[in-house]
Amino acid sequence: MKLRSFRYLVGEGFKNIWLNRLMSLASVGVLVACMLIMGVAIVLSENVNKAMGHLADQSVVMVYFEKELTDKECKDAFEKVKDLRNVKAEGSEYITADEGLESVIIDTFGENYTKEQAAVFERLREKGNPLSNGARIQLKDLGKFDKTVEEIEQIAGVSSTNSHRDLAKRINNISIIVRNGCLWIIGLLLIIAFVIVSNTIRITMFSRKLEISIMKAVGATNRFIRFPFMVEGVLLGVIASIFTTGLLYVVYHFAGGTIQSTLEMSPIPFRELVLKLLGIFAIIGIVLGLICSAFTITKYLRKEGSEFRAI
Repeated sequence: MKLRSFRYLVGEGFKNIWLNRLMSLASVGVLVACMLIMGVAIVLSENVNKAMGHLADQSVVMVYFEKELTDKECKDAFEKVKDLRNVKAEGSEYITADEGLESVIIDTFGENYTKEQAAVFERLREKGNPLSNGARIQLKDLGKFDKTVEEIEQIAGVSSTNSHRDLAKRINNISIIVRNGCLWIIGLLLIIAFVIVSNTIRITMFSRKLEISIMKAVGATNRFIRFPFMVEGVLLGVIASIFTTGLLYVVYHFAGGTIQSTLEMSPIPFRELVLKLLGIFAIIGIVLGLICSAFTITKYLRKEGSEFRAI
């Protein structure tokens, strides 16, 4: 395609939007509404995932090694635990019996315990620490919680484990519900947006029916005729994506306090999400515009092409 033809066709795409500005405005409005709901779902999902990740870090598995083992043997068993596929090695920690006992003292008396309370700790150490060496283990995927605990318990040297299975299951179930819910919402809104944009381009196409017939009569190809409508669809998507990102910033700014009180955590700063959101909206808008325009004009040319010769 020559540069002059390309400029002409792009200009026609811009002109189509201006000539049908009311319908174009309606299409952009519907796209913005759909993308805004998508954006809210995405932002909510990101914040919920952050909250779930925070809870997941707290949902640890405590592993206790056999008391008869030496410190080296316990550390060797700990390394085997860390080598398990679902264990987060960088988040796992080896705890000696003395460290475990001191942790119990701190949990009981607080960090600023008195000398008398410290003496209790020392007497326990002298008489023989009742605790064994252990480890605090974090998992990568809470969906494999039970299976991973079974694998840990089968490792030689592991005496027992202690974990919050119910909490892990609740975290995993909430994550699945949020993810699936967002996917269903996004899928439904994409269908609605597809119908609206297709109707806008169809109206533009019928308003230029005579012009299209003349172009066909002088030998214009279907690709040449389709191009301005595809430009129109892409422009509608890009405009909608820019407006949606700005509007979502305003919504997110005012909803930040609600998110913080509901999830009991600071919401993710919008600047960390803006490029991702703008990219998602732009891709959705461009792809949706291309598909809608190509589908609508191709269907029209295929079914109504015979009318061009009669005009």
